[in-house]
Amino acid sequence: MSDDQSQGSPSVADLFFDWYQIPVLGIVVAVMVAIRLQAYDIFIRDGSVYFSGNDAWYHLREVEYTVRNWPFTMPFDPWTQFPYGTSVGQFGTLYDQIVATAALAVGLGSPSQELIAKTLLVAPAVFGALVAIPVYAIGKRLAGRVAGLFGAVVLLLLPGQFLQRGLVGFADHNIAEPLFQTIAVFALLIAIGVATREKPVWELVVDRDVDALRQPLLWSALAGVAVALYMWVWPPGILLVGIFGTYLVYQLTSDYVTGGSPEPVAFVGVVSMTVTALLILVQFETTSFSPVEYSLLQPVVALSVAGGAALMAGLARAFDGRDLDRRYYPVGVVGIFAVAAGVVAVALPSLFGQIQANAFRFIGFSAGAGTRTISEAQPYLDPGILQQNAMNATGRIMADYGFTLFTGVVAVIWLLAKPLVRDGETERIAYAAGSLSLIGLLFVAPGPFRAVGDAFGVVSELVGVVLVAAILFGAVLQSSYDAEELFFVIWAAFITSAAFTQVRFHYYLAPVVAIANAYLIGQIIRYLDLDASSFDALSDLQGYQVLAVLAAVMLIVTPVLLVPMSVRNTGNPSVDRSSTAWQAAQDTNTGAITEWDGSLQWMKSNTPAPGTFGGADNEMEYYGTYSRTDDYDYPAGAYGVQSWWDYGHWITVRGERIPNANPFQQGARSAANFLLAPNESAAQDALGERDAEATGTRYVMVDWQMVNPRSKFAAPTVFYDDGNVSQSDFYGPVYASNLRGLFYLRNQRYYDSLMVRLYAYHGSAMEPQPIVVDWEQRRAQTQAGETISIRAGPQGDQRMLRQFPNMSAAESYVANDSTSQIGGVGHFPTERVSALEHYRLVKVSESNATKASQYQRGTRSTFAVTGVPPSSQTLYEPSWVKSFEKVPGATVTSDGLPPNTSVRARVPMRVSTTNETFTYTQETRTNEDGELQMTLPYSTTGYDEYGPSNGYTNVSVRATGPYTIETGLATQNGSFVQFRSQVQIREGRVNGDIEEPRAVTLEGNNPFQNISLSGGNQSEAIEPSDPVDDATGGDGAGDDTSDGASATQPSQLHAPAADDRA
Repeated sequence: MSDDQSQGSPSVADLFFDWYQIPVLGIVVAVMVAIRLQAYDIFIRDGSVYFSGNDAWYHLREVEYTVRNWPFTMPFDPWTQFPYGTSVGQFGTLYDQIVATAALAVGLGSPSQELIAKTLLVAPAVFGALVAIPVYAIGKRLAGRVAGLFGAVVLLLLPGQFLQRGLVGFADHNIAEPLFQTIAVFALLIAIGVATREKPVWELVVDRDVDALRQPLLWSALAGVAVALYMWVWPPGILLVGIFGTYLVYQLTSDYVTGGSPEPVAFVGVVSMTVTALLILVQFETTSFSPVEYSLLQPVVALSVAGGAALMAGLARAFDGRDLDRRYYPVGVVGIFAVAAGVVAVALPSLFGQIQANAFRFIGFSAGAGTRTISEAQPYLDPGILQQNAMNATGRIMADYGFTLFTGVVAVIWLLAKPLVRDGETERIAYAAGSLSLIGLLFVAPGPFRAVGDAFGVVSELVGVVLVAAILFGAVLQSSYDAEELFFVIWAAFITSAAFTQVRFHYYLAPVVAIANAYLIGQIIRYLDLDASSFDALSDLQGYQVLAVLAAVMLIVTPVLLVPMSVRNTGNPSVDRSSTAWQAAQDTNTGAITEWDGSLQWMKSNTPAPGTFGGADNEMEYYGTYSRTDDYDYPAGAYGVQSWWDYGHWITVRGERIPNANPFQQGARSAANFLLAPNESAAQDALGERDAEATGTRYVMVDWQMVNPRSKFAAPTVFYDDGNVSQSDFYGPVYASNLRGLFYLRNQRYYDSLMVRLYAYHGSAMEPQPIVVDWEQRRAQTQAGETISIRAGPQGDQRMLRQFPNMSAAESYVANDSTSQIGGVGHFPTERVSALEHYRLVKVSESNATKASQYQRGTRSTFAVTGVPPSSQTLYEPSWVKSFEKVPGATVTSDGLPPNTSVRARVPMRVSTTNETFTYTQETRTNEDGELQMTLPYSTTGYDEYGPSNGYTNVSVRATGPYTIETGLATQNGSFVQFRSQVQIREGRVNGDIEEPRAVTLEGNNPFQNISLSGGNQSEAIEPSDPVDDATGGDGAGDDTSDGASATQPSQLHAPAADDRA
């Protein structure tokens, strides 16, 4: 080799300093993957793959479909939201296509179901780790390579929402969103940088100077592609288009007012947003303006941004052509856009309404009550969440970010203030100082801002957002800002506002925080004139330079991120301490799906496939391709499963049945109206169309969380609109006498709710008991210093819970004490709860609610305050899930009975899963002609004749004996008489296969004729010899007790006790 060649070849040292960022970044990504995959084994159980949360399960369905139909995603799904079906919306996007493609690649074109699920299982860890790459790239672009790597390290260490959304098992599209958004932001930054360098102006376009326009055009088009890909992952990513549009208004105005030309950056806006609009049209689904679907909204907004950029550039030329003062340009811009907004509001009110509503919902601190029932959409610093987690606002921020959020804010403030103070002009320095002071008042003295918000009907946080926007606009009018830096600032401002409006956007905020800290370190390095580009430069470093940078780095990353700190105030040091990313990644699990899965697998195997109920031959294809429609026409034999919307995807994917409601919140309102219905007719009304199409709603699934005031019971009360009721109509807190601890006192409206009658009583009647809760009204002070009135236990020796010998005594006490109530604890109602006629228990889960820590805390707290032990707070075993079937029921008729007399039907039942028994009881009265008609939901025989093979349910809750139907005491011919019979009810009469009524004969006897002198009752009940219930209503013997009904000796009619259990 010649000396010239040797001198021209880079040394190892040169190669290291040129490329060291690649192995370092690779290590960061690898460590992030390792952190996120720690809990992999938790999600593999007995050969089945599980996921965390709800949405991941629907992504599994989408990925499985795409694998079978690659590269196409599901256009429409009738396997959810019965009886309408649904379009894919935010599911079946590029995210699912990428995962499906990976599964096909790993599976060599034919992956197994298990491999598909495992690919999706680990996908969030990979997507989350890959975010470090664009974070590094943006950090490097703003502040250099070392700073960019520091930003990636900060992202690695963050333990908050960004980490949690990227953990193994949390296979939602959430973590793919920040990956594709940061890529899009990086692409836009490059396009902006190229445009500011190459200066593409109108003359070059007119002259078709391809050489001059090539680079700006290429990078602007690529930026448009990146933005479109982001929206292909998440349709509401239209938010980024809005952010970029806002940036264009600020940047173009600043460029022109400060003496430059707005055309280079406007060129980027026109080209990139036009490309974005065209690519979104490829995915076009609906002509509505829906943000969650590929609708007209995305291309219209993108084209509007492109048009707005062109308009602003044209306005600047008009100003120059007329030699107008540039200071008036902002007025012209604001005026034109105000007029445009007015025109849209009048001409396209639906579009204007969507934009306005979603702006408030995403960045305006205005999440509605329904949105707040979604955990990921709740406000980040919601007082209820802070109280639940024993945190204050600073503690929650520290737990998720350590000091990085605060240092990131410092970085952004410096980025904004730097152009104002660099020239040393007093006016600009005063503006910067005054602005900073005004923003500080938002936190120190929020009263005036709250008053302004109240005057305009908005929250004070939104007033703060408007104030910051106005301050930023004033700043860009005074100084020329670097175009890329200003875009980063506006992006950061929007994402921060969104993150504090809805907690979900904190997985967007984490990359922003990491980049802001990268910028901060970059500025410190630049200020210290620290050069680490070669070994020679390293040898020239001074000790103070290194120590200063290390001190800044340790200040940023040590608290919380490396060394846990106390962030809660429970008093338990082990609970109060924060978690590092490594520790936080271990705190994940499958959630309640493993408790539900047994019931879902039972439903899959023991209920008819959709389209086959009642023997119909229309089985629906689970992976079928269905044409998009607003209202799917379900075939005969299809049916819906009612539950709360949280569980819809589990029912679809694990149970392979069709839920009425799902986590898209489709069907949420009707589900709430059904579950909280005070009677069966209201429940039927709530079903509406859901019971008019095909077979209608056939099953109901209720878990302990749905009926627990400390868990999910409150959520349906937000959606309920079939009457003017709120949460307080169902229950309210009552504190212990020392105000340490509370329980929720339940009102009769709670016990009348259909889901409570199902879960707590299995549809049976329930009588109130002589138990009284006594309290007193007390004044107390909240943490905010507000004085409120609360209910608390009596002070002194008086007990909160009082027991009386009978109901009359209890009612008398309550009548004379306005701060007391009969029942309201556990399963004890205030008034009688009547039986349900059309719902029967068919399955309970093997898993029990007592294993849930939330359930345990609730029962222990109730015990501590009232003295009612956990075992007495439920009538039956608190199974995690109870499944019910909605049935026509068996109509039982009789005549020749005393008129207007009470009649009771009772049947002993056994739950095969737990071997627990219970008695279903129903009461009614004969009419004025002595005729009886009852509808009974449980059968007693004929179980083996029905099952999924012939379109019916294989029930696992079965009777252990016949019904006993008996009247109350009556007089007849001067003597006491009671009518009684034991009756078998065939399964076909209950499930609707046999429609005709079941006629029975009740035999009357004098209940006192066999009483001995010693006072013992010598009568014995007559058991049926061999009762048979056939389709004709007779037992073949021709006697008067048709269908095998057998008369028995009378017995005492008694009310069921509160602890009446087998």
